[in-house]
Amino acid sequence: MLPNFLKPDALLAYISMMDSIAQDHFASGWEGKKEVTVLPLTKRYTFLVACKVFLSIDDPEHVATFADPFDVLAAGLNTIPVDLPGTPFRRSIKAANELRKRLVHIIKQRKIEIEENKASPTQDVLSHMLSVTDENGQPMTEIYIADKIIALLIAGHDTASAVLTCILKFLSQLPHIYSEVLKGTS
Repeated sequence: MLPNFLKPDALLAYISMMDSIAQDHFASGWEGKKEVTVLPLTKRYTFLVACKVFLSIDDPEHVATFADPFDVLAAGLNTIPVDLPGTPFRRSIKAANELRKRLVHIIKQRKIEIEENKASPTQDVLSHMLSVTDENGQPMTEIYIADKIIALLIAGHDTASAVLTCILKFLSQLPHIYSEVLKGTS
């Protein structure tokens, strides 16, 4: 379902978008700080990129409305699956339901935008999912699409953040390599 978004051409097109998000992210969360905690910042960055690629959402305030329930959901994934009040697992279930509700709202809005030609069926993963049908010619349900978007967010979140954190750690420990990387960006 996602091959067009993962082709080398498509990935190349994301570079300028990711660079723009990175520059804004560094300016707002890193610059001027005496000390930063890298992992939470890289998680925020990867979530910003994912929201842009999957949903075409780039407004940080709008992304934040997804980030809070997503963080609760992600925190509950590696807990004991006991669905009792007060447990991380129960909070995770509630957060998933809230996230799903917000995504369904966006999905309904995007359907309207596509019908009115205000959005392209190929602009992002969500639009692509809305244009794909199953073997019987039926479109995916809104809940199914929301669940797939949540799965994509989860799949890419910790892995990309961990890699970025490790890269930054090693660059901080190897100033001669850092200076060469910095030269390459100017």
